Amino acid sequence: MIHPKPSLVELSGDLPMRQNLSDTIYSELKRRILNGTIPPGKDLPEKLLSEEFKVSRTPLREALNRLINEDLVVYRPNLGYTAATLSSAEFRHLEDLRRMVESRVASLAALRATPQEIKALRLAADMPPVEQGDDSSFSRFCLANARFHLLLVRATRNNLVENIVMSSLDQYQRPAYLGIGRVTDHEKPTRMHHDIVDALEDHDPFKAEVVMANHVIGGSKRIIKALEAEGY
Repeated sequence: MIHPKPSLVELSGDLPMRQNLSDTIYSELKRRILNGTIPPGKDLPEKLLSEEFKVSRTPLREALNRLINEDLVVYRPNLGYTAATLSSAEFRHLEDLRRMVESRVASLAALRATPQEIKALRLAADMPPVEQGDDSSFSRFCLANARFHLLLVRATRNNLVENIVMSSLDQYQRPAYLGIGRVTDHEKPTRMHHDIVDALEDHDPFKAEVVMANHVIGGSKRIIKALEAEGY
């Protein structure tokens, strides 16, 4: 059985998780990498991390290897572990993945979502305002956005698809946590979220697919432009 991997919204305390020692280290390092506490390209020295978490290198390496499999950590022989870097070229690939997968997720959700799931999505569709220069308000925005997409993909009842969607969304929001390409108008994503929910209420898979594709494309253009301006 395939189990969902925890996304940033889950690692931020919204949902309790039972964890062993390796899980705890994995969750904390993943949270730090995704929210920018550990910046792209930063070294992850085993000795210092072992001392911080008060563990041997075995559970630490287990956690780091899981993050390698999620493309969040890179290992180089004789150099050790580093947080994955960012690039506009890789972000374009990420946009392709999200546009292809999430548009189909929205289409499938229009056929499978229950009335209770649609109601929950409607409640989650409103995005909180973002104040310029206020990191905490932007973090709230990102988590609210992730919560909406998590509820949407869970309406498909497919854990494999959920892993793909949430992993790509976490990486997609990573530049913005670093202050690159942040959304300034919370009203537009709110409108698009409600348009997606409208399509689900109408059981219209084609409309849901088109709205989601436009939602991904619009945000991607802003972030790619900002990444290129920053030299990524």
